[in-house]
Amino acid sequence: MIRRFVAAVAVTASACTALAGCGSEKDNAANDPAIAWSDSVCKTIEAGAAKLRQLPSVDPSNPQAAKDSLVVYLGHLSEALVGVSDGLKSAGSPPVKDGQATMDKAMATLTTTKSTIDTAKSKLQAAAVTDQATFQAAISDISGVMKSLTNAEGPAKDLKENPELAAAFRAAPTCQKVEGAQAPA
Repeated sequence: MIRRFVAAVAVTASACTALAGCGSEKDNAANDPAIAWSDSVCKTIEAGAAKLRQLPSVDPSNPQAAKDSLVVYLGHLSEALVGVSDGLKSAGSPPVKDGQATMDKAMATLTTTKSTIDTAKSKLQAAAVTDQATFQAAISDISGVMKSLTNAEGPAKDLKENPELAAAFRAAPTCQKVEGAQAPA
């Protein structure tokens, strides 16, 4: 149960930091303003990615410390989502056809994801954890909330649905670097 929960949190973090969904191929079809826009978004992602890769230490033999560690990590994840959201707002509407509609859809996904993370964090924070059984119960309670995120591809899917923007992400240098940092070792 604990491993599945931590895995769900890790998947969520990966989806958030993989916002750009960038590849390493250059795409000549991408326009320069869209590449610059994509690069600025990937810089935002890069800034928070290192923090999110530091998964919480969850020792079931110390339930209170495990709970506290997960609460802190969920807080970092929520903060990272705010950073991505702020980065998208700062970048403005993508300079591609239907860019604002694409942006609106990605922002809605971010808002929903952040709300889900915040709900899980609040529930876990409020849970009375006195032993392994109560810790398991608390994890089980918020696992249902987190489960909705493990099947979601996050805002990356929304942004990549726009072909011009998908090409720009593939061509943006910082996006290539962010994607390379996420590749399994």
